Amino acid sequence: MNVRALLAKNYINFRGWSTKRKIVIIESDDWGSVRIANAEVAGKLANKFPEGKKSPFLEYDGLERKEDLELLLDVLDKYKDVKGNSPVITALSLTSNPDFELIDRTGEYHSETIEKTYQNYGENELFQFWITEGIKKNLLFPQFHGKEHLFPERYFSRIQDENDTEHFAFINKSILGSNNSVARNKNFLAAFEYHNDRDKMNIEIRTEEGLNKFEELFGFRSVSFCPSQSIYGDHIFKILKDNGVLAIQAGQQFVPHNMTLKKVDHLWGDKTSNGIVFWRRNCTFEPSKSKKPDFVNECLKEIEIAFRWGKPAVINSHRVNYTSRVKSDVRDITLANLDNMLKIILKKWPDVEFLNSADLAKLMHVGN
Repeated sequence: MNVRALLAKNYINFRGWSTKRKIVIIESDDWGSVRIANAEVAGKLANKFPEGKKSPFLEYDGLERKEDLELLLDVLDKYKDVKGNSPVITALSLTSNPDFELIDRTGEYHSETIEKTYQNYGENELFQFWITEGIKKNLLFPQFHGKEHLFPERYFSRIQDENDTEHFAFINKSILGSNNSVARNKNFLAAFEYHNDRDKMNIEIRTEEGLNKFEELFGFRSVSFCPSQSIYGDHIFKILKDNGVLAIQAGQQFVPHNMTLKKVDHLWGDKTSNGIVFWRRNCTFEPSKSKKPDFVNECLKEIEIAFRWGKPAVINSHRVNYTSRVKSDVRDITLANLDNMLKIILKKWPDVEFLNSADLAKLMHVGN
């Protein structure tokens, strides 16, 4: 870790809410969302859109499989903290995806629940497995990431244009979402980005719909939230609080402003005017996009810095690292390194505690 990175890591950890407990949380975005349909489609898209190989999300990311969950849970279940709890992945989940067939048939935007998406992909047992093995054993615990991982109106505009690469992805039941050199008014992956008052209204409606659908799918309310791409405005705070959200994971907020983004940094423990608390992801475990061979040691150094300042170690680790729909090599590398890292964490900090993000939200509201 170079000096600049070291200073930045200390800066985001030394101020704000703190605890004497050594807490490790792993937050993983994008669960339930469609991206690249399969390896064959990935090949077609690579030929049509070669610059996509610069992004791991376009090269590797696809809907999770039951096999992926089984292998991940096997690793997590091997380890126990000082209180007998296993490490847990907080899976930031979407509740819906575009219904490609119905959109194509009607010429209008429609969505389907992730449960139906799993069925469409032949993963009929996946959702129930997540409930019985992931949630009940607190190994893969969902929290709210949004209704869809896209802004429907902007997405629909892109797929209608036959010259847009996104149209080609759509007819292959995939989502590219690359925003390289794309104007903000065409970046549809930022589901909470608004450009006018109508956008704000639609975001508020979809946020409430998504939070209600989350409860319907998983059987409980989501008490924490992370918006796609960390782009969101203050206008959704009331909707979130009224629907049970206590915390926002994206302490680094990018607020839409005149087709640009204004960065607002929230410290640990900062609160919105209606009492929603913020925290920061202060560690990174992203094998799919790491250019450093020692990314495990880098993450361990970040955990050490967090603990030094009395902060939980909140590890950012996207779903793309754990899936095999397109390729299995990144998943396999990730699981081997996760196994090794968890072993080192328990040896280095024997009093560590593994929590999910809902646990942290409640802890920060009631105290240490």
